Amino acid sequence: MNLDSEIILQRKISPIVYAYIMIIIVITLSLIILTFLLNYKTYYKMKGTVVEEDNHYYINLYLPLSDYKYLVNSNIVTIDKKDYNYKILSVDKEYYTDNNTTYQIIKIELPLEDKYKINNLVIDLQIQKENKRVINYIIKK
Repeated sequence: MNLDSEIILQRKISPIVYAYIMIIIVITLSLIILTFLLNYKTYYKMKGTVVEEDNHYYINLYLPLSDYKYLVNSNIVTIDKKDYNYKILSVDKEYYTDNNTTYQIIKIELPLEDKYKINNLVIDLQIQKENKRVINYIIKK
């Protein structure tokens, strides 16, 4: 029995096998390092209606009560891949219910471009929710 293990240990291994093993180790380590270093952003998407009052344009957002925190925690909204700073002007006192979701109207002010200054225009908006690491996403799934 001792003789068999000596034969196995003394057997010649081709250098190509060592090269393949090293390549696999390097690729695996680099993927692990990348998952710890890379970040990605998650966004909350919503629709807003442009409203004109006294020659000023505002956006009314119908937001579920559970998603109100994203609007409060950020001050940058993205419209057509352009970032705008906004300010919350008012929150409506009334609640609107659709099936199981309760909405509230929030009026925000931001410097709109002329192409968006159309009364009752519906705009797609994005607000950044969080900045996560890829490893956190993998562990969560």
